[in-house]
Amino acid sequence: MHILFVHSIGKKKFGGGEKWLITAAAGLRDYGHKVFVGGRPGSRLLNAARANGLETVTFNIFSDISPWHVFRIASFLRKNKIDVLITKGRDLAVAGVAARFGGKPLVLVRHGLPMRSSFKKHSFLINKLSDGVITNTKSIKELYELKGWVKEDFTRVIYNGTYTGNNIPSYNYSARFPGKKIVLTVGRLAVQKGYYYLIDAIELLGKEHDDFMFVVLGDGKLLNSLVSYAEKRGVAERIHFEGFVENVVPYLKSCDIFVLPSLYEGMSNAAMEAMACGKPVILTRVNGAEELIPDSDKGLLIPPRDPGAIALAVKKLGGDRELSLKLGEEARKHVLENFPVSAMLNNIQSYINEKMLEKNS
Repeated sequence: MHILFVHSIGKKKFGGGEKWLITAAAGLRDYGHKVFVGGRPGSRLLNAARANGLETVTFNIFSDISPWHVFRIASFLRKNKIDVLITKGRDLAVAGVAARFGGKPLVLVRHGLPMRSSFKKHSFLINKLSDGVITNTKSIKELYELKGWVKEDFTRVIYNGTYTGNNIPSYNYSARFPGKKIVLTVGRLAVQKGYYYLIDAIELLGKEHDDFMFVVLGDGKLLNSLVSYAEKRGVAERIHFEGFVENVVPYLKSCDIFVLPSLYEGMSNAAMEAMACGKPVILTRVNGAEELIPDSDKGLLIPPRDPGAIALAVKKLGGDRELSLKLGEEARKHVLENFPVSAMLNNIQSYINEKMLEKNS
């Protein structure tokens, strides 16, 4: 089959959704499909696609109404005989309309996060312009069906897959932060990720726990605000904003604790990678967290928006090496057994085949 991914994320943005796209596109290509990735020119997404040997095309979609891009995408679909178009919700208005004029390929929407705004508009577009939805947690599927945004069984849960990174060397924190226990978090600097609560937790830990160094991998519009907030709370020297890192695995492999204080989430790729690296993880109990950590021997789940809970969990793991090692090992076995990339790719391909038969029947 010929498959086109359309994903017009901002040029400097690259997170879990983009990592999923690259993994899925490269995997489907390796399964023998002809795969293209469409996105904004000069974007990290297209750079990553090219680095993985994928064919790319530029679609610089800025709004829901763009006749020019409807024409461009429709022309590309016809010229390259695209069978399957996979896009994200924000691009569906343009890409979905283009599909109507571009040979009517199968249209799938991938939602890695629950819809947070303009629900009626997105649900209308999904039902009118797509043939199905891929999401990464049961909680999102259940939410969409409960709200009546999609009909039953229109959404398919396909869990993210992760690699072990066995051949990737570890990052050396000790040269920069000698004698410190590294608490790592990964994600763009956005309100969703709950970083203000993390900074409050560092303050609550107090100077008696200044052996912890908190490292944040990611960039975003909140950088200056978060730095100022850390200074205001008197903890600026205990949290380090590293910026965007293309490959986070070396950092994950050598940290002591991974924490993700998100206010909402799909199923975090970074958390899965930390678990695959054998690290103890602290996640807020939101959306797919309980599906990733189904019981207490695989990680710690805490309430969102709760600095005290973050501080207590960090102290618990930082003060009990045996517990940390046990949680890390159980997490590693759980992720490698239940969330391999091969399972994700097989499930995507099976879903495409199923929907193609349904569409052509």
